Amino acid sequence: MIYAQTPPYRERIAELREMLVHQGSLALLLIDASELAQVEHDYGSKAFEKVLSMATELVVELRGIEVRSTDILTLNDTGGNAFLVFLSPRRGEREGRTRVADLQSASARVEEHLNRKLARMVSPYVRGRRRVIVGFSLAFFNPLIMPERLIARLVEEAWECARIQKMQLEFQNRCRLQEILLGDQVTTLFQPVMELQKPGILGYEALSRGPAGTAHQNPLNLFEAAARADLSFELDRYCRRRALQASKDLPSPAKLFINVFPASMYDPDFQGAALIKLLEGLGLSPDRIVLEISEKYAIENYTLFVEALQNFTHMGFSIAVDDIGAGYSGLEKVAHLNPQYLKFDMQLVRDIDASYIRREMARALKAFADKMDSRIIAEGIEREGERQVLVDLGIEYGQGYLLGRPAEAFGAPVRAASAREGA
Repeated sequence: MIYAQTPPYRERIAELREMLVHQGSLALLLIDASELAQVEHDYGSKAFEKVLSMATELVVELRGIEVRSTDILTLNDTGGNAFLVFLSPRRGEREGRTRVADLQSASARVEEHLNRKLARMVSPYVRGRRRVIVGFSLAFFNPLIMPERLIARLVEEAWECARIQKMQLEFQNRCRLQEILLGDQVTTLFQPVMELQKPGILGYEALSRGPAGTAHQNPLNLFEAAARADLSFELDRYCRRRALQASKDLPSPAKLFINVFPASMYDPDFQGAALIKLLEGLGLSPDRIVLEISEKYAIENYTLFVEALQNFTHMGFSIAVDDIGAGYSGLEKVAHLNPQYLKFDMQLVRDIDASYIRREMARALKAFADKMDSRIIAEGIEREGERQVLVDLGIEYGQGYLLGRPAEAFGAPVRAASAREGA
């Protein structure tokens, strides 16, 4: 593997020392790939080495494009998580020295180039929006200090530059999220949840979208950005209120499905008399609201969470567990939540008509749901073949582009007739 063949910079120290002495200065780009280390935690060292090899290939491809072919490429250490590109001089003497402005420009170009390509290459392994940060530094030759010490300090300063840039990105991300919340830039859409065994609509799921035309329009990007900014609770609270307010014209007797984080169970404004008063003002009742819980979000105290959840069920709310079949939840924990609905993850539904394994998984989960007296909602139905298999398996409800796309207003789904076709 090309990554395994990339040496740590200390093995090239003689060349680096000569460059520093000969040029009078030495410039460095440090490509911090430490965020990719999550791959090793999730999939093991072999997968991590594969991802790092992909990253190494991309860095090597930079030669002759974003950096010079004569630049020295190394790792920060044996098995390190940062690539070091020591810049060779341009033609000429002093005119060929790398300037700070050149370093800033090069680091920005390299960072943009790597993140654009890396996002596509490592997507099977990386959850969320992981990125590399490129720091830079410059050292002058000082005859009073050992060149090896100057080079070590060069690397340390490049790390510090990368840390500062990461902090700036995190601060900018937090500010963007705060502007979105303060500016009411989140839109609520409603996607129908259809009957599959007979004509009809069970209800609508409230879906949040960020500002149109931005990366935050995608809900995954929006909530990932909130998680990085430690604003998940605030965003969830905001989206929940917007969804309830936008649901005042919900046609009777349709149910409203609302996604909530586990921490929402402890929000004082989402409990007891305050919640009932809010719903009454909107013409809604608890028996028409289904709270969607996904166990891919951490539940730190499971016993306490279940107790809080029971308070909602006693008030008349229904509970749905999302992402069933995605590999997050243990079925014992799901059963302990006593949900009225289980939502099949779209990855289980996709091409289910062409996959014996997916069909058998769905069949087993349907039997599990029947024992709990729960109903199944299959998400992500996009083709007629998928819908027909789900009907044949006895799945009660479905959701997806085939049946109805998300819209700002309640209305007839795109494929309302499809339930009749499978009846």
